[in-house]
Amino acid sequence: MKKLMLLAVTVLFATVITACGDGSEETNANGEAITLKYGHSAPAEDPGGMFADKVADDAREATGGGLEIEVFPASQLGGEVEMVEQLRSGTIDITFVTSGALSNFVPEIGVLDMPFLFRDLDHAHKTLNGEIGEELKDLAREQGYEILTFLDYGEGHLVNNQQEIRTPEDVKGLKMRTLENDIFVDTFKALGADPVPIPFPELYTSIQQGVVDGTDAVNVVMTGGKLYEVTDHYTEIAMNYRSGVLLMDKEQFDSLEEGIRETLMQVVDDNNTYYHDVIYKEYEEGAQELIAENGVKIIPKEEIDREPFRKAVQSVYDKHEDRFGDLVERIAEVK
Repeated sequence: MKKLMLLAVTVLFATVITACGDGSEETNANGEAITLKYGHSAPAEDPGGMFADKVADDAREATGGGLEIEVFPASQLGGEVEMVEQLRSGTIDITFVTSGALSNFVPEIGVLDMPFLFRDLDHAHKTLNGEIGEELKDLAREQGYEILTFLDYGEGHLVNNQQEIRTPEDVKGLKMRTLENDIFVDTFKALGADPVPIPFPELYTSIQQGVVDGTDAVNVVMTGGKLYEVTDHYTEIAMNYRSGVLLMDKEQFDSLEEGIRETLMQVVDDNNTYYHDVIYKEYEEGAQELIAENGVKIIPKEEIDREPFRKAVQSVYDKHEDRFGDLVERIAEVK
């Protein structure tokens, strides 16, 4: 918890200035400052919230106030799917959502939800920062969206209040909350669990009251949703990778003055590095400490053999093999 507090203070007072400008004011063709509305669902103190605030601060700094980004955290402007829709209507200008939400509009992005797709975070980063990531960005452009960057949202670990999970057999019979997403539902079915789609705001009480036994939670959900209060067992298995996507409407992005557009992208690129090296890394370390401090027994990844789990979910790949073309195979080949 101390690390989480320290990180928040660090981000608040960070004076890292991006290399994208000299502080001179940049404006649009009419000489007016640009203001963009940035909506996201994370609390301000979560990694996604910290990233948004730092992008806004650095954009203002780099343009001498010529680019102002107003940040609206904690779903003030709506849920993730709703905010993606609002990009097209022009109600908001930038949003940060999970890849699962974007897959409603760019189906191929859904490949990132496949279980045990990535060997580790490094594999995910190399994939999304390489040729496949550029291909996914092009597919998003075809649907009218501009992906500014991919960010780690977290890895889904198995948590529950019934028993330790070390093998696929340990999942059988558990009632596990899942997103309303066919890949997540199919994954739990393949493991022998009873998947129960439940909205996130109802998750805490659903576990507390026994409606479900657990879920596949990323650490920002474990801490932000205080699931450590209602779960006893945590298996660090990275069943799925959750990518965050920073997104704009393509037409609006293209309409920005060239100097503003280049500055925005430089700020985003600089803070992508800062996010992964500092914000996300330190938050994850602090989250693990907070979860353990609240009595949840953590089984570390070093004690888990993921191969039997991969074999158990092969039916998910068989079912969706025609959905993503050769993306699954190409991702597996990324070194």
